[in-house]
Amino acid sequence: MKIVIIGPGALGSLFAAGLAARADNDVWLLDHDAERAARINGKLLLTVGEQEFCRLVSATADAARIGPADLVLLCVKSRDVAAGINAAQPLFTPTTILITFQNGISHLDTLAQMKLPVQPAIGVTAMGATLKAPGHVCHGGRGLTRIGFLSRVAREKEKQLDRVADLFSQADMPTERVGNILDFVWAKLLVNVGINALTVIYDCANGELLVRKEAMGKLIAAVLEGQAVARAMGIAVPADPVSQTLAICEATARNISSMLQDVRRRRPTEIGAINGALLGKAEGLGIDAPVNRELVRRVRMIEAGYLRTAPHGFCPDRL
Repeated sequence: MKIVIIGPGALGSLFAAGLAARADNDVWLLDHDAERAARINGKLLLTVGEQEFCRLVSATADAARIGPADLVLLCVKSRDVAAGINAAQPLFTPTTILITFQNGISHLDTLAQMKLPVQPAIGVTAMGATLKAPGHVCHGGRGLTRIGFLSRVAREKEKQLDRVADLFSQADMPTERVGNILDFVWAKLLVNVGINALTVIYDCANGELLVRKEAMGKLIAAVLEGQAVARAMGIAVPADPVSQTLAICEATARNISSMLQDVRRRRPTEIGAINGALLGKAEGLGIDAPVNRELVRRVRMIEAGYLRTAPHGFCPDRL
C-alpha cells in the first residue's frame, strides 16, 4: 500500500515508523520544510524502550513527486489542516482514504468548511510519542486508535477503512473502526481540556497536577464545564470524565503535554483548538465556562510573551 503521512512530528513519525516495518508498504512523509525533508529522507529512527529501529521512509516537500496515494494520514496541528490538505492535492484520487489526526475540535469546523478531494475519516489515538529530533521518534506508550467517518458513506468506503484498521493493527498499533467517532473525539477533548493548559500554567509534568490542590480544583472544574457543553450538544461522553482524566493524568504522570512542549520550544500552542474551541461552543449555547475562559486567557498571555519577542522572520515549526 502507498501511504503518505503529512507532517513529520511525533505522531506522524510514529505512524510512519510503524507502517514502514512491513516491506510491502511504500511509506512517505510529506513536509512543508524541504530542508528538513531532505535530512529525514530515507531514514527514520524509532526508539522503543532501550531498543532502536531504523525504518526506510521517503520524505519530500513536493506532493507531486509522490503522486496518487492509497492512504493519507494528516498529522499536522489544527491550525495547519487547510494548508496541509491544499498542499497535498496530487495525492488524492476518488479511492484515496484520508484520515485526520488532530487534538481538540477546531479542525472539524475547518474540514466542514473546505471543499475536500475526498470525504475524510477522523482519527483519535491513545498512543504516545515524543519527537527527539527530526527523523527520530520515541514510542511513548501503547494505546488504542479509533477511526471513523462523521457521516454515512458508501459500504465500500467502510470496507476500505476496515482494511486500514487491520493494517494498523498488524503494525502493532491496535486500531478499530467505529461508527461514533465524534464521541471519542470529545472524550479525548475533555481529557486535554483538563490537563494541557494547566501543565503550561504550572510548568509541570502531567502527574504533578495531582499533587497541587489548586490545579486539581481547576482540572475538575474545566472538565465538568466541558461535559456540560457536550451533553447540551447531544454528544455521548463518559459518565465520569473527571475520573477518566485523573486516571490518564496518573498513567502519564511523567509525560510533558504537547502544549507544554510547544511552550518550551517557543511555538504557538493549540489552546485555541482545545479549551478555546470548547469555550466557543459554550458561548454559542449560552453556557458559562469561567474556568476554561481563564485557562485560555492565561495560556495566551504566556504564549504572547515569547511570540512577541521572536526574532524578525520567525516561522513556527509546524510539526
